[in-house]
Parts: sequence; structure tokens; C-alpha cells
Amino acid sequence: MTELALKTEVREGLGKEANKKLRKLGIIPAVFYQKNKAEALQVNELEFIRVLRAGNQLIDLNIEGKKRKAIIKDIQFHPVTEKIVHIDFQGVSMSEVLQISVPLNFVGTAAGVHEGGLFEVHMHDIEIKCKASDIPHELDINIEKLVIGDTLHISDLDFGDLEIVSNPEMLVAGVVVPKVFKDTEVEEGEAVEGEEDAEGSEEEPIEE
Repeated sequence: MTELALKTEVREGLGKEANKKLRKLGIIPAVFYQKNKAEALQVNELEFIRVLRAGNQLIDLNIEGKKRKAIIKDIQFHPVTEKIVHIDFQGVSMSEVLQISVPLNFVGTAAGVHEGGLFEVHMHDIEIKCKASDIPHELDINIEKLVIGDTLHISDLDFGDLEIVSNPEMLVAGVVVPKVFKDTEVEEGEAVEGEEDAEGSEEEPIEE
């Protein structure tokens, strides 16, 4: 697995006012946790977004020259602007077993889509357990054989030695008939029924 490097610095100023000043400068307050110890850090916002977009689960965290393996444990967003306001990093060892959320990658086009169906995704990631050294970038699911009416649940997934923690009954994805098709069928049915009623109500001409 390829880890992304992220440079951080020890955060000197603490408290709300100090954090506000950092955010105005494009710096995000953060905390690094490992073995019941916490260290206040600060991270360049643009650098962190670059790492976040890459989608790597494991990060090579550089804390003022000292390297630490870490995962992103939590990200807090501003409720209005949705900008990142705080990050929690969790230090890990490569042999440590972790429970972590991994993105799902749906491969191919469902057969049902070629038939006019609509492929719907209900889950974009799932919880798994594995060693830090075995964390996948994403998990592939081939959907090419799915026809209209088919669904995928967590219980249908198999990723070899990876232990899936998510509820097995949860719906992952499925192929359905588009709503517009259903509405059209109902409208057409109502129209035909109306025509029949109209025809039945016509009076036959009286023969003289």
C-alpha cells in the first residue's frame, strides 16, 4: 500500500480564539491520538484536502520531522460553510487490527440498466476489520449481472480475508424500474379505463 505524506506542526496556541486565527490563515487545528496520549497539531488546509481527495486510508504523518503512521479518525465541518474546522488523527502500528470505513467501487454497468432500469446506490462505504498494513484503497463490486429487481445486501458481499462489520441486512445497491416509467404506466392504464367507461355510456340509436 502507498501511503501519502502529510506535514504537520505542533500547535502552540490553544482555545477557540487561537483556533479561529489559524483557520483565517488557512490552517486547520488537529489532534494526534496514540496510546492514550494526545498531541495538538496544525495542518495546512490545502495540503490536507489534497490527501483527503486521494482517498488513502493510511497517512504518513510528519510531525516536525518525526514520522507517524496514522488514519483520519474524525473530521469536523462548519455547519454553514461546510469548511473543515478540526481533524482527529489516530496513530497506528502496521500490525494493529483496525475497524475502518472503506469506500465501495461499483465496477461495470448492470444488465438491468441496458433494459431500461436504474441502478441505485444506498451505501457508498462499509465498515471492515483488518490490519493497518492491509487497508484497501477501496473495495470493488462487480454489478454487471444485476437485472431489474435485483438487490445487493451486505450479506451478499465477500472480500476474502477481510472481515465485514456492517450489518449484513443493510441494502447496498439495486436495480429498479425508474419512477417515471411507473407513473406513465399508471396514467396510460387510467386513460384506457376512462375510454372504456365513455364507450359504455354511449346510447345506442333508437330504430324507428
